[in-house]
Amino acid sequence: MSEAWSTPAGGASADASPRRRGPRRGFRKRSALDMHSLHFGPNMTPMVDIVLVILIFFMATAAFLGSEWFLRAAIPFQAGRGSTVNAPNDPLAPPPTRMEVMLDVDPATSRTVVSFLGFSRVSVEQFEERIGSFPDGEATTKIQVLIKPTRSVPYKDIVRVHAACEAKGITKVGYGVSG
Repeated sequence: MSEAWSTPAGGASADASPRRRGPRRGFRKRSALDMHSLHFGPNMTPMVDIVLVILIFFMATAAFLGSEWFLRAAIPFQAGRGSTVNAPNDPLAPPPTRMEVMLDVDPATSRTVVSFLGFSRVSVEQFEERIGSFPDGEATTKIQVLIKPTRSVPYKDIVRVHAACEAKGITKVGYGVSG
């Protein structure tokens, strides 16, 4: 019986060299090339850290900003879109006075011209004088102005028209686009 246990399976003698059946079962050394082949893509950890820091920064900034930091705009009241707190929604009240101010550039002089309230293509200075002659009072402050410049009008002239309205107490100024 001792003889049966000493011979390997398959009837081969103990003196014969053993056959290799599969890979070696030991640890092997890995070279730098082998280690590099295990690397799949860039390391995303630094990018995720930076994105989270930026996200925290924006969240903290938004928490510190209050309503007093945002631009105030006096948007004209439109029926069906709500009501203002100060003025009751009276159906018999006359509609507010609306004034469209068209701005364009005169091709002959390359200066900005204004069309409003029956005036056609007058200078910005004449517009400022006409707005300045409006009577002081509640009726003037309730006027709604829509400034409609063309693309060629310089921004400084749009600001001058808006400033002239604001100097007279007209706070409901909007902007539109003219052909």
